[in-house]
Amino acid sequence: MIGIEQSIGIEKPAAEVFAYVDDIRNLARHMSDERSMALMGSRLHLEIVSENATGVGAVYRYEGRVLGLRLDFTEEVVSYLPGREKTWRTLDPSRLLIVERYVMRILVEPLSQASARLTIGFSWDEPAKVPWRWIGRVLARPYGVWCVGKMLSGAKSDLEARARSNH
Repeated sequence: MIGIEQSIGIEKPAAEVFAYVDDIRNLARHMSDERSMALMGSRLHLEIVSENATGVGAVYRYEGRVLGLRLDFTEEVVSYLPGREKTWRTLDPSRLLIVERYVMRILVEPLSQASARLTIGFSWDEPAKVPWRWIGRVLARPYGVWCVGKMLSGAKSDLEARARSNH
C-alpha cells in the first residue's frame, strides 16, 4: 500500500478531540456535506449501515457520482482503542476510481490536559485496471493529501470554534 500521514495540534482535550473524530459524519463532511473541486463539484451520500456508529464492526457506506461515474463503497472499523485510535478499511467489492481499496487511521495523543495532537493516515492500493491505474498514479496522492488535510483542518476549526463560542 502507498500512504500518507499528517498531524495537527488542537487546543482541546484529547477525549473531546477523539469524540469528534470518532463520529464519521464529522470526518466525512468534506465528501458528504460539501461540493468540492477534488470531487469535481460532486458530493457523496454517507450512510451508517451498522447498528453501532463506532467501534469494531461499525460499517459506513458512501455512494454518489463524480463526473457521471458511479462511486459506491463500504468501510468497516477493524481496530478501535476508545479515546485514542481507530482504523477502518474499505470492503470488497468497492466501486472507486483512483484507488483500489484503502485504510484510514486516526490517532489522538494528549499534548497537555487542554490540547491534543490528531494524526490521520491514509493508505491505498493502486487500481488494477488501465486507465485508472495511470490516473491513480497521478491523482491519488494529491487527493489523499487534500482529503486528510480537510479532515484535520475541519476538526481543528470546529473544535476550537466551540471553545471560542463558549466564552
